[in-house]
Amino acid sequence: MERKFLIFAILWTIGVTFASLASLKNIPAFSIPGNDKTAHFVFYFVFFVLWYFGLKRFIKYNRFDIILVLITFFYGICMEFLQAKFTANRQADPFDVLANALGTLTGFFTIWLYIKIRKLH
Repeated sequence: MERKFLIFAILWTIGVTFASLASLKNIPAFSIPGNDKTAHFVFYFVFFVLWYFGLKRFIKYNRFDIILVLITFFYGICMEFLQAKFTANRQADPFDVLANALGTLTGFFTIWLYIKIRKLH
């Protein structure tokens, strides 16, 4: 099962990277309920959850989830920096970084709660 999560995590990361850095002016516009901050939140929530379940079997460090939170934060900040430096029609947005961080933290706490509930049963 972890292998499937790992494959999905890799594919999701490629997708998030592409969505963050590609020029989107030739792609048909679509509407996201709320705004693009919702998309950032969901992208990073899923990003964290997929990597967590993809790596938990392979990494034996007790608190690798905290390391994964930090890596996910860093990845989100890097994507914003790369948008500002290397794309013509995209810019860095601190509110995108905040939405990324909230999605990551929500993923972390969702998994934490899931683990706590499973231990009760």
